[in-house]
Amino acid sequence: MSVTIVAKKEFRDAVRSRLLLVLIAVFALFTLGGAVLVSQVGELFGLGDEAGIIGVILALQTPASVLVPLIALVVSYRSVAGERESGSAKYLLGLPHSRRDVLLGKVLGRTGVVSVAILVGFGVGIVGIVALIGSFDPLAYLGFTLVTLLLGLVWVAIGVGCSSVTRSSTRAGILGFGLLLLFWILWDVIGLALLYATDGLDRMGESIPEWYALFSSLPPGSAYGLVGSALLPTEAGFEAAGEVSIFLSPAFGALVLLFWIVVPLGVGLLVFGRSDV
Repeated sequence: MSVTIVAKKEFRDAVRSRLLLVLIAVFALFTLGGAVLVSQVGELFGLGDEAGIIGVILALQTPASVLVPLIALVVSYRSVAGERESGSAKYLLGLPHSRRDVLLGKVLGRTGVVSVAILVGFGVGIVGIVALIGSFDPLAYLGFTLVTLLLGLVWVAIGVGCSSVTRSSTRAGILGFGLLLLFWILWDVIGLALLYATDGLDRMGESIPEWYALFSSLPPGSAYGLVGSALLPTEAGFEAAGEVSIFLSPAFGALVLLFWIVVPLGVGLLVFGRSDV
């Protein structure tokens, strides 16, 4: 019950952010743009009804992988550190809430806010797809929405975890958004540098080694793409030729997403549970 009470409070607090409303509006515009792209791809390649499957995943996955982490971090990075700065954490923990209840409640409440943003954005997207294409696969769209909701949960867990290990909202923001930049920009650069250092240019065009497949699959965005690839129809030509590494499978992607939920929260609870508020 304590978790539910905290979650409701966190949801109400998070929805008041004007920046969040701006991000939701931007996300909705991007998904509408993705719907326009879906229709153009379908006409260009003659995909017909398959455009509702392939186009949704390929056109909406990019804005979702960019904006969902941003929205999740905006609503979560101050969740614990901000209350410790203001002193309200002492009042909250003075109520019959354990620190575990507080962290889980914050994750659930803030994930609820992110879920609203995703559902609004994808709701706009589905209106655009129906208007521009006329038909699509609702089960594939539902599956893609659920996978995106899972991505939102992942980044809320990361944001709350970062917020739990420091007393400063600034440091929590630097840590959370620093991880986001690491995964967006630096991770691929580091991976390619390591690949070049170990294999050289001679093997760059050949099949990638297993360690590189594992390395490239570890960021949450990559894992999100792997899980989403399970929704792609193999008959549409998206099935990879030859044997595919287990580290590039949707199942492994799901395990990576689970890792990014459990580990940040575990570390956050460990540090927050031992520190003074």
